[in-house]
Amino acid sequence: MTQTDVAPNPRPERSIDIYRRALSWLDAQLPSGWTVSSDRPRSPAAPNRLLITAPDGESVSYAIVASRGVLSGDVARIAAELSDSDRGFVCAHYLSEPVRRQLDGHGISYADATGNLNLVAPRPAIWVRNRGADADPWRGPGRPSGVLTGEPSDRVVRALADHVGEVSVPELIKLSGASTGAAYRVVEVLLERELLTRLPRGPVTDVRWAHMLRAWAADRKVCPTRGFAAPDGVDALRTRLAGANAGVGYAVSGIGATDYAAAAVLEVYADDVDEFAAALDLRPVDHGADVVVATPWSAVVFDRMQYRNGLRCVAPAHVYADLVSGPFRHPEAAEYQLTALTADEAAWRRPLHRGR
Repeated sequence: MTQTDVAPNPRPERSIDIYRRALSWLDAQLPSGWTVSSDRPRSPAAPNRLLITAPDGESVSYAIVASRGVLSGDVARIAAELSDSDRGFVCAHYLSEPVRRQLDGHGISYADATGNLNLVAPRPAIWVRNRGADADPWRGPGRPSGVLTGEPSDRVVRALADHVGEVSVPELIKLSGASTGAAYRVVEVLLERELLTRLPRGPVTDVRWAHMLRAWAADRKVCPTRGFAAPDGVDALRTRLAGANAGVGYAVSGIGATDYAAAAVLEVYADDVDEFAAALDLRPVDHGADVVVATPWSAVVFDRMQYRNGLRCVAPAHVYADLVSGPFRHPEAAEYQLTALTADEAAWRRPLHRGR
């Protein structure tokens, strides 16, 4: 297997151009004496069949599937559309690593315009492999970045984690409050990273919520925090918060929002840190804080909160993500929370209610 530098050529858009670019990589990697040919449909369509011929004249035929973009959810459909006796050759402007792994798993050959290539057949025996780009070189502004950052990601991830059941993307948009374009982009990123399953142009049917929350936690920007001292101690502060005026916007997270252990430090989000501190007579400190207040990047921390001992706490899924990484990180408590969430999903994942 070789790795080839990818020149910043214009992104191929027509099916025939995608095929020609992919074929140029295949032709360059074929062993000496092997040849490649195809039928000649009218441009801009790609050919239907690819023929690879060995030096002794024996050949193998592939059904060509040319597409500008292939997502993880498309691979099973492509495999199902191939007959048991047929071999497939997928070509696209770029094939992500998860998509390539799925194609490998289904025994489908492929090549993209960046040089990622895998062609295999048992007779005549051939295996040609090349490594191209590790990221889409033509990804522009507004395209999915491949990472789960920003408020749209926060909203979509939380909506998928907090609810159970098949959900269409339009339903997910309403559920999450994310904009249409942003929601579709986040779903595409989650699909590319194999964190959910979606029918082709259809609903999301399954969510790997634990893996999704870990990935989201790792990608998020860390919220800024400030440390305070509670004049009468943390226990007295919890009592005050349980009876506090509803106008004080806060949500407890970290260990204090779990059953893992008694929390010596109160970790909390506040929509206005100064207002929160003033309302509770908290004193700013540089060291030895027993109250850590984070300023959230997204208001999603206040969505679907839970109540524990009279305190408003972020949703269980969000608690887990906070324990995985960020200002409230605690690996042992994160694993404890994951075990609890896995043991009783019905206690925190809400079924989707659809109007008739």
